[in-house]
Amino acid sequence: MDTLNKSIKKIIAAALVGATFTGMSVSTVFASPKYVKITGNPVAVREDAGTSAKFIKRVYYGNQLIYVSEKNADNDVRWYKVKLADGTTGWVTSVYSETIDEKYVGKVEVDTKLLNIRSEASLTSEILGTTRKGSQFDYFSTVKDSSDQTWYYVQFNNEETAWLLGTYCKVVKNIGKSDNKTDNKKDPSKYAKYVEIAATPVNVRDKASLTGNKIGKTSMGNTYEYLASGRDEQGQLWYKIQFSSAKTGWVLSTLSKLVTSDDKTNTKTDTKTDTKTDTKTNTKQIQITQSPVNVRESASTSSKKLGTTSKGKTYTLLSTKKDSQKRTWYQIQFTKEQKGWVLGTFVKEITTDTKTDTKTDTKTETKMLEITQSPVNVRASASISSKKLGTTSKGKKYTYLATQKDSNDKIWYQIQYTKDTKGWVLGSFVKTVSA
Repeated sequence: MDTLNKSIKKIIAAALVGATFTGMSVSTVFASPKYVKITGNPVAVREDAGTSAKFIKRVYYGNQLIYVSEKNADNDVRWYKVKLADGTTGWVTSVYSETIDEKYVGKVEVDTKLLNIRSEASLTSEILGTTRKGSQFDYFSTVKDSSDQTWYYVQFNNEETAWLLGTYCKVVKNIGKSDNKTDNKKDPSKYAKYVEIAATPVNVRDKASLTGNKIGKTSMGNTYEYLASGRDEQGQLWYKIQFSSAKTGWVLSTLSKLVTSDDKTNTKTDTKTDTKTDTKTNTKQIQITQSPVNVRESASTSSKKLGTTSKGKTYTLLSTKKDSQKRTWYQIQFTKEQKGWVLGTFVKEITTDTKTDTKTDTKTETKMLEITQSPVNVRASASISSKKLGTTSKGKKYTYLATQKDSNDKIWYQIQYTKDTKGWVLGSFVKTVSA
């Protein structure tokens, strides 16, 4: 019996060795592995959580990396620790990434002698390795490039994701669309309408290169019409913008970001005050980002539960504290009489600036939202699956209260629907106007 068992083990070992191919091994299916999906392009992987930490490498839009852990850094911005293909670990910011439990859509088989595996859905992107005819991969989604060629987004090495050109692959198994609908997401450069500046100051140049002539400067928060993308001699990505009515220029992607027309909506409330004695106070608030979230008596998951709260609700921030696992907790004014604690993973901070005039009158310009289509549903929360409070129609105006993104990255606006009711409308159906 021992001899038979040894023989079986040798056969299994030989089969595993035979499954390898140039540059990597055939992917193994795991049940809902947790990944960090890159949503920027490109995004830096660093040795520690923070923009000042040492740079390791770049990763690109759509890449999925193994999730290890997470923590707050850089003014409480969330950072994810990830595992790279070579086994090393690094950190990426949550500003340009998200955690997902991905499920594959189907399986493709390589149908040519040798096929390159690439970092992006493009024939000009980095080659991560090669694979041979007959190799099979689980794929998560498909996209088409500028030449209308199909690419498959696949898992390899059990740690990273990459792209295979569909011309040289055949589908051997279709399961259906993945739960998080990644097959519908494209490279952001395909649907972006604007470029938003993310630093101050930023040089605008006449070509996509640091050697290009400076034609002007811009600052954080400014937005411009997006025209094109390009890479310089060092491989850095640049965005071409409509800098003025008569000029176009280029800005580095690391100092800016692509946004859609929904993201560009300006929801600022400007308050102008003429006064001799002006008092300014910053009241910090937090907004709940998931549902449901437990509110506890102290900063610990084992403490007494005072109740629950839901996505979109805001509270006054009283203090912060870290637990034994170095997780950040926020103390809030839960009810009029009761204070409580919520885990930092489920909240984001909001700062409300208040100016008080001690003498003269105050001019206030309040941004309103105007409905642009008919009919438009008003919902109880920022989701198309939430309860419908009623409908509104084109031309109606409402006071703007807050903004939020749903699980599909769509913008929602909270409005004062009636005198006693607040509601949410999808950003695609509104525009901002002055009161």
